[in-house]
Amino acid sequence: MSKARAMPGLTFSSHQCADKAAEANALSQLYSFLALTMHYPDPKFCNTVFFEAMTSLLESLGSETELTLIQNWLHRTQDPLDELKTAYTLLFITAGPSGRIIPPYASVYRDGNGTLQGKSTEQIRDFYRRCGFDIADTNEPADHLRFQLHFLAALAGEGRLEDEQFFLQTFFRPWFKPFQKRFMQEARHPFYTVSIQLIDFFTKEEQ
Repeated sequence: MSKARAMPGLTFSSHQCADKAAEANALSQLYSFLALTMHYPDPKFCNTVFFEAMTSLLESLGSETELTLIQNWLHRTQDPLDELKTAYTLLFITAGPSGRIIPPYASVYRDGNGTLQGKSTEQIRDFYRRCGFDIADTNEPADHLRFQLHFLAALAGEGRLEDEQFFLQTFFRPWFKPFQKRFMQEARHPFYTVSIQLIDFFTKEEQ
């Protein structure tokens, strides 16, 4: 992968793009797309256009291995939506006999006791609020991976890149790294394997 920021139909790097507003908007779209990969699969977004967007993104990054994984999966699956629902459930909600769940919540990895709704959850939600945002879905802890990606999308969309970088360094990367390591040990579906790799790639501190 190259380190250019990319979205389907749009590829640029910080050297190639002089328009900071356009760069921030594209980064916001990217975070929003990555957030959708961590939602429970729904036909409202999990469709042909969505999968084409992922393959286009991988093509723009030159990620041949990951692109092949997705293309091969799409070629052999008869019902991608139903298959992803099953995979999401087994990975993130209720483990089957062949594996264990990988909770996508910061508190599980940061608070030292492996439980939900810990100190980290409140710290993250407090930061959302300090930045003028909050979670509408009160049925899910505020530190769920998808909420954090949507929050990053909101910050980028407003051009608040300093807040975005602070959140990544202070709240996101410290828990995402052990989550990713555990996920890759348990990875059982190409779509989610590639999605986690993309999230890792676009949230790493640029060298």
